[in-house]
Amino acid sequence: MTLPSLLPRGELDALAHEMGTDKSSRTHDYMRLYEFLFKPFKDQDFCFMELGVGLPRINAASLRSWRKFFTKARIIGVDNDKRVEKFSGDEFKIRIGDASDTAFLTELSETYQPSIVLDDASHKWSHQIIAFKTMFPLLPPGGLYVIEDIFTSFPMPIKYDVYADHPESTWTLIARLQAALAGCQTEWPALSVEESELVSWIDAVFLTRRTVIFVKREAQRPEEIERVAELKRRQE
Repeated sequence: MTLPSLLPRGELDALAHEMGTDKSSRTHDYMRLYEFLFKPFKDQDFCFMELGVGLPRINAASLRSWRKFFTKARIIGVDNDKRVEKFSGDEFKIRIGDASDTAFLTELSETYQPSIVLDDASHKWSHQIIAFKTMFPLLPPGGLYVIEDIFTSFPMPIKYDVYADHPESTWTLIARLQAALAGCQTEWPALSVEESELVSWIDAVFLTRRTVIFVKREAQRPEEIERVAELKRRQE
């Protein structure tokens, strides 16, 4: 018996090939999982936001892929390199700013109200953690938050030490949140109030090579609301 593929190479992977983004199956192979998760949004009116546009020579390939796949979405790219601003136009808008600046990230979320945020920016631990902690809580229920290239959290050649700019790696945080989610926020692992609040809004976590995707719950469970409140009382 031959089972059908749950994650076949589909339209989004073909577009990634056509546009030349490294998200295609030729390189990182992200698009198969993305199409599985993004397909319900395909014909919806919503905002898709990607942190990190890429070098100018890449010609905003990723944003062009999203533009062709999502029929009604507003596509927003964010980068700190002013050279990519030239790609901003009718197909998508590009904002220039620092993706580790909480005030800037909050303004982006409040202005555009993205339903999907994809972080493909610097891959530095501090930047990935700050962006997630800032923007995931501001997603609407049912929204998706993607962190790409989490391989930078693991031991690498010394030339890549530039990513390790925080006391803990992005993966260490993700692993702790996943453990708390799987264990329904028992006493282990120890969480801060902020982390407990984050977990209470996580509906599911999808993990594959180099990337992780968080799905936001429709509403917090009463017992987890109480768990957050209990942690706050302990700190008083």
